[in-house]
Amino acid sequence: MRYVNDVSLPGMTYVAVARSSVPHARIRSIDTSVAASQPGVIGVFTAKDLQVSTYGRSVRDVSVLADDKVRYVGERVAAVVAESRVAAEAAAELVEVTYDELPAVFTAEEAIAPGAPTVHDAPWAYPRAFITEEQGQNRQSVVEEGSLEAVEEALQKSAFVVDETYTTSAIHQGYLEPQACVADVEPSGKVRLWLTNKSPYILRSQIADCLGIEADSIEVQPIALGGDFGGKGSPEEAPLCVALARLVGRPTKMVLRYTEDLLSTDARHPARIYVRIGCDTDGNITAWSQDALLDGGAYGGFKPAPTVSIHGALEPGGYRIPAFYSRSVIAYTNTVPKGHMRAPGAPQATFATESAMDELALKVGLEPADLRYRNLLRTGEADVNGREWIEFRGQETLDAALAALRIREDAPAGWASGVGISVYSRTTPTSTSSSMRLVPMPDGRLSCEIGVIETGTGSHTVARELLAKGLAMLPEDIDVVQVSTDELPTDPGAGGSRVTASLAMVADQAIKAWRARLEDEPVLVVVDEKGGPPVGSYGVQIAQVAVDPETGQVKVLEILSTVDVAEIINEKSHQMQIDGGAAMGFGYACLEDLDESDGQVWSANLGDFKLPSSRDVPDFKTVLVRGGRGVGTANVKNIGETTTPPTAAAIANAVADAVGARIRDLPIRAERVLALIEAAP
Repeated sequence: MRYVNDVSLPGMTYVAVARSSVPHARIRSIDTSVAASQPGVIGVFTAKDLQVSTYGRSVRDVSVLADDKVRYVGERVAAVVAESRVAAEAAAELVEVTYDELPAVFTAEEAIAPGAPTVHDAPWAYPRAFITEEQGQNRQSVVEEGSLEAVEEALQKSAFVVDETYTTSAIHQGYLEPQACVADVEPSGKVRLWLTNKSPYILRSQIADCLGIEADSIEVQPIALGGDFGGKGSPEEAPLCVALARLVGRPTKMVLRYTEDLLSTDARHPARIYVRIGCDTDGNITAWSQDALLDGGAYGGFKPAPTVSIHGALEPGGYRIPAFYSRSVIAYTNTVPKGHMRAPGAPQATFATESAMDELALKVGLEPADLRYRNLLRTGEADVNGREWIEFRGQETLDAALAALRIREDAPAGWASGVGISVYSRTTPTSTSSSMRLVPMPDGRLSCEIGVIETGTGSHTVARELLAKGLAMLPEDIDVVQVSTDELPTDPGAGGSRVTASLAMVADQAIKAWRARLEDEPVLVVVDEKGGPPVGSYGVQIAQVAVDPETGQVKVLEILSTVDVAEIINEKSHQMQIDGGAAMGFGYACLEDLDESDGQVWSANLGDFKLPSSRDVPDFKTVLVRGGRGVGTANVKNIGETTTPPTAAAIANAVADAVGARIRDLPIRAERVLALIEAAP
């Protein structure tokens, strides 16, 4: 594998940046003279030198270098280009910036309060903004669904109602390879890029808009990613590296230190979610309302849309809801910009709603599994958006989970034991726009050229095995090769649980074209298929925990993941996604927190930001509910984003079962649990 940091070009230069030390301020002056005089320094540049626009995956509100204002601690202010990385970083420390500090807002609640300081003067004026001036300052987006009036009326008539607020913290994706970019600009103006980005075809347009050049003048070279989890979709350092390469006339390389990555890239949104769920005396849900306020950080352009799918959280639950309302507001704050992370919005929403379901079960006097079972949708019914899925297999998945449950008896002496359950579901994309080329090799082997980046999930293995099966070949006789963006027409990139389904659809067309070809020549297929009815899958998790009532310490003993599946292309890769997703959910629930306060990320290294290690994680067990109806002729369902969202609620529900302490705030720390135990009547 070759990663961005492995790329070395003749005449390579190295980039480091000076970053803001304050959360919100006007830049009075930037003195680069001392930095520019250091040995090995080629140049020191500020925003006035670049002559570029703002950028973003959707809304274009991100500055390449801060111009008149800085909006968060860690924002890029000046860039140093030098002959070595060491020289660039040393010089960047010597850039002197004078600020006139401004009032700041550090939480979403502060940001939307009347009279709050504004992060952006007119956020509705940015290209592709999602809001209007009437929706108010400091908003990145406002999304509403359903009828609040109908919900209010139904709640008034409900026999039991849960009315609670749940909060989650900001966390980082935790990929091993930090953000990195190499840019080379040829004398003709042709741009070649190697960078940690999972959507190279889309990236070209984002960079072109920022730099004022044509998208087809940018060629993104094939490269592997050392992990993604949603964090490598933004252009990040690419616009800066290209602009600097044009200025100095030599290739540039920028690789973030991990502290920089934690301080400045697209963390998961912290959220405050207000949930109200009502039911009748038999436990049938009568109304459901959720109102989510999320901290979007200083910029919205780090995500493909300045929304998070909180408003679709009922879809992942798959419940029968007569009256439904959802509102999601994302606010600008003077904190690190937030972006997408595995199953965007769903871990926050599922923690809140599946915790509320347990609280409702307690009020009704039903077992948590019973309450869920009677409200899960059945095939032939419609979800809250009026859509009929091809099938709803939530009840079958829940049955399989309960049948596989074996109560642990290995809690430490004196500790209380508990069991918690959580349900999640999501749809698999049923449409795709992608391309693939099959090239016969002289030795009888087959080369498959694709635009999909290997992010470590085994996507290239999936393509190989799909083709081997369809062409009656041995997998080892097929070479899957990622090619540059100049070599194939299009690909949407990795993400959104689309890769396996998308590859299956394009491979199916490639196999048909290969069989129908008249000569021994390459076959190029470009697929633009619109999907049919939604194809969904369920994940049910059961967590078993032990809690020390004297200290509040929580030990997660086991997470049982039961997953609704159709065909599985590669059993090992499939299982890796299940376990990896559960491990990520465990970290979110119990360990991870960027610890943002006063506009500063305090967990700014991997010693303080606690990613789960092999010693931390509990036992993982899996049950597959086979026989589902999936997408295309390969009959596949998503898996990569199925087991992360339900984990936190399952663990929190297990803690409540063990000691009666209802955790409504993540992460689940010993001091929080102990405080709740001591406060219990």
